[in-house]
Amino acid sequence: MTNPKVRDNQLSFAGLVAICVSAMIGSAIFDLPKNMATVAGATAQILAWITTGIGMWLIAEVFMILSAVKPDLTAGMYDYGVKGFGPFVGFLTAWGYFVSNCATNAAFAVLVMNTLNYFFPGTFAGGNNWPSMIGASLLTWGMTGLTLKGTKSSNRMQKIAMTLLMIVITVLIVSLMGNFSWEKFTTDMQANVVMPSVHNLNLGSVSQQTLATMMVTLWMFSGIEGAAVMAGRAKKRSQVRMATMVGFLICITIDILISLLSLGVFSYGQLMRLASPSTAAILTSIWHNVWGRNIISLTLILTVLASWISWLEMICELPQHAAEQDGTFPRAFAKTNANDQPVFAILIATVTIQAIILMAHFDGQAYEKLLLISAATTIPPYLVAEAYLFKIAMHHEYSGRHHPKRGMIIAGLAFVYTLLMGVSAGLKYTVAEFIVYLVGMPMYLYARRQHGQTVFSHAEKILAAVIIVIAVLGIDVLMGLIKQPFMTLLSLGH
Repeated sequence: MTNPKVRDNQLSFAGLVAICVSAMIGSAIFDLPKNMATVAGATAQILAWITTGIGMWLIAEVFMILSAVKPDLTAGMYDYGVKGFGPFVGFLTAWGYFVSNCATNAAFAVLVMNTLNYFFPGTFAGGNNWPSMIGASLLTWGMTGLTLKGTKSSNRMQKIAMTLLMIVITVLIVSLMGNFSWEKFTTDMQANVVMPSVHNLNLGSVSQQTLATMMVTLWMFSGIEGAAVMAGRAKKRSQVRMATMVGFLICITIDILISLLSLGVFSYGQLMRLASPSTAAILTSIWHNVWGRNIISLTLILTVLASWISWLEMICELPQHAAEQDGTFPRAFAKTNANDQPVFAILIATVTIQAIILMAHFDGQAYEKLLLISAATTIPPYLVAEAYLFKIAMHHEYSGRHHPKRGMIIAGLAFVYTLLMGVSAGLKYTVAEFIVYLVGMPMYLYARRQHGQTVFSHAEKILAAVIIVIAVLGIDVLMGLIKQPFMTLLSLGH
C-alpha cells in the first residue's frame, strides 16, 4: 500500500463554495423552466421544491455531520464506504461515481456544442453531429489540459464563472419578476386541464407530477457532496460543513425562483415547447431581441466549463486517494504531476468521456439520456454515506453537539428520501449501475493483488455474486442503450 502524501491544500472557503455551486448548478439551471414544466404544473412544482428542499437538506446534513465528526476522512463518499463497509464497497462507490460523472461531462460537451449552434446555425445541430463530435473532442482534451495545471488555476476559473453566473441569474430573476402575472401563475395550477390556446396538457395527478420532478431536482443538486469530496484539498477542513450549507442555500433559492417565476410569465404548456436552453428563449421573449439569447448562451458555456473542471477534479480525487491509501485502485491512479494532479486518473476519465461522446453521436436524445444516467447513478454513493452515518451514530462512535440520536434520525430520513429518488429513476437506470460495477470488478481484483491485499471477505464475495447476477439479468438494459447506435451502423453499412 502506498503511503499517503501531504497534499497541496489550496481551496479556501470561497473555493469550496464555488466547487459546490458550480457542480450543482452546472448546465441544468439554464433549462430548468422547461424541464420542470414538461412534467409538472405550479402546484406540483411547489410541492416538489418543498419535498426537495427537505430531502436534499437531509442529504446535505449527512455530509455536514460526517465532515464534522469524521474530519480525518478526506475522500468523502469513498472513505465512508471503506470505513463503514469494507474496501470493496469503497471501490464500488468510487468507481460508480467516477463513471457516472464521466457521463455528466460528456453531457456538458454535447450541450456546449448545441449552444454554439445558436451562433453557427446548422453547423452544430443537436450537439451530436460530426462537427459537434470534433468540437466536443477538442473541448474535452482542452479541459483536461486546464485541469492538469492544478487546483489553483482551475479554481480561479470557477470563481470567475460563478461571479458571471450570479450576475446573469440576478438579471434573469429581475426580468421574470418584472413580467410576472399572478393571474397567469394561478391558471390551471394543477396542470390537469387541456387548454390548446396555451398548449397546456393534462399531466396527471399532482402526486404523479411531483414524483416525476424528482429526477429533475436530483440532477439540480448532484454535486452537493463537492466540498466533502474535496476536503483533502481544503485549507481549513472545518470550513467544509459551512461551505456545503452555503452552496445548498444558494442553489435552492435560485432554482425555486427561476422555476416558479417562469410560470407567471408563460404557461407550463408554452414553457415545455421552448427551445433549449429555455432561459435563453425566455429572455429573448421578454427583451424582444436576441441579447437575452446571446447572454444566456455565453454564460451557459462558461458555467458548463467551470462545472466540467469541478466534476473532473472530484471524480479523480477518489481513485487517487483509493490507490494511495487502501489499495482498491491500481497504483497508477496515485501518480501525480508537478501540479499535484492525478495524471493517470484524469487521462482515464478523459478517454471515458471521449468514448461516451462518440456513442452520443448515434442518439437523438443524447443530452437528456446522459443526464438521467448521471443523476440516477449518484444514488448508490448517497445511500452509502447515509448508511455509514447511521451505523456510527447507532454505535455511538462520536459525541458532542452532533448527538448520535439526531444523526440516526437524519441518516434514516435521508436514506428513505434517496430510495424514493431511486424509484423515480426507474428500474433500467438502477440496473445499469450494476453493469458499471461488473465492468469495474476486474480492476479491483488486479489492484488488490497488486497491493498484496486480500481480495474479498466472505461478505464481499456474497455482494460480488449479487452484483454479477443483477448485472447479467439486466444486460438487456445495456443492449437497449446501444441498440440505436448499432442499428444506425447497420443501416450505414447497407
